[in-house]
Amino acid sequence: MTKKKNNKLLSTSINKKTSSLMEDFNSSIDVDQRLIEEDILVTQAHVSALEKLKVISKNEEKKIHQGLNGILNDYQKGKIKFSKKNEDIHMNVEYFLHQRIGDIALKIHTGRSRNDQVATDTRLWTKKSSKEIQELIKMVMHSILYQANKHQETIIPGFTHLQIAQPLSLAHHLLAYLEMFKRDLEYFDFSIYGADENVLGSAALAGSNYQLDQNLLNKKLGFSKSKQNSMDGVSDRDFCMYFLHACTMTSIHLGKLASELILWSSNLAGLFDVHSEYSTGSSIMPQKRNPDSLELIRSKANIIRSKSQEFSNIISNLPLTYFKDFQEDKKIIFDCFDELSICLNVMSDVIKKSHFNKKIGVELCETNFATATDLADYLVIEKNIPFRKSYKTIAEIVQFALNNKMKLSEISLKEFQKFEKSIDSNIYQYIDVKKSLARKKTNMSTNPKEVSKKIRKFQKFLK
Repeated sequence: MTKKKNNKLLSTSINKKTSSLMEDFNSSIDVDQRLIEEDILVTQAHVSALEKLKVISKNEEKKIHQGLNGILNDYQKGKIKFSKKNEDIHMNVEYFLHQRIGDIALKIHTGRSRNDQVATDTRLWTKKSSKEIQELIKMVMHSILYQANKHQETIIPGFTHLQIAQPLSLAHHLLAYLEMFKRDLEYFDFSIYGADENVLGSAALAGSNYQLDQNLLNKKLGFSKSKQNSMDGVSDRDFCMYFLHACTMTSIHLGKLASELILWSSNLAGLFDVHSEYSTGSSIMPQKRNPDSLELIRSKANIIRSKSQEFSNIISNLPLTYFKDFQEDKKIIFDCFDELSICLNVMSDVIKKSHFNKKIGVELCETNFATATDLADYLVIEKNIPFRKSYKTIAEIVQFALNNKMKLSEISLKEFQKFEKSIDSNIYQYIDVKKSLARKKTNMSTNPKEVSKKIRKFQKFLK
């Protein structure tokens, strides 16, 4: 009679056999298999620390390292089949290693716990993933910078309350997003800093009974320091919150950009044409192209923002130290990373390939009196009229233009002088939409010279 093969390395309970339902419910391998690379790196570092203590021999260390490398190689080739019976990535890796090298594999868990193991794995993943997101953010920034450089002379209306307000260069508008995404890069720097503490040596909660070389572990795993308190080490998930908060801020900026481009692509605005690769047709209306890519980014941005709340719901009010609740944390950060990554990839391509309308902006500014503030300043600067009085005068002029369906440039000098006798022909210089930009004085303004400086600054930053 053939003995049935046991694909479970060991039981994690001294009690009776758990039910198959509980095994399935308790298993996290469907999610945390994503940590296989980190788990193998952590195990290899731990094994090297054990070898230094002579807990295992040099030859055993070599066999373990080779076995772990083989497991990772097989995983990358799609040859690994995980088992829920082994619960999680840690026990699955240990099981695979035991199948390869025999009982030497049973030594690798000496002096550690899955508690400090998973915390260290997750920190490594968070550091790596933060850096990957940063590269994707830079890719979006490159696309925006490409369009900003191309559209330094393209004039569009700036909006407040979705009402046309003042003339801007399209480049200046786009540069605002580069400032936002630059802050996001800094937020992910903080996420990396927050994750940059090695938990190994904490064991289950009280610390390890083995004098594991912290400098060796940190050097092998790329940490700058180790945790100072073992209980904090195994229970701390603040670094995950930092990562989720950084993702949240990036998603807010993506959603803002997506919303604007959706509005601009509307027939009512006509400022932006979404590239055909990223728009779709209607099932019934043959004339339509819908900005589905941007609408999905906007929706996914809201989902990403909810992840930090989901995560805080898991970790809130938990006493020290480790609880099974933490098993649910990884799905949240993985999902957040996946959603944000695809949004950044799509946005980068949409911005790079789509078309901004160069012609319509000036017309929108002129027909909606976007230089009215310039006219108020004309009366202040050239006629020494207090701003509140000049404001009222120009408001009356704008109402006159509206009533007569005229642009400001179509009002005659005599008609202007009915509202204020001191007005002279210089007022037409202030009506000119193109000259409005150059009239701005502050270094953060839409003045073309300042915009050009900012473009050069970001070109240097992203080089």
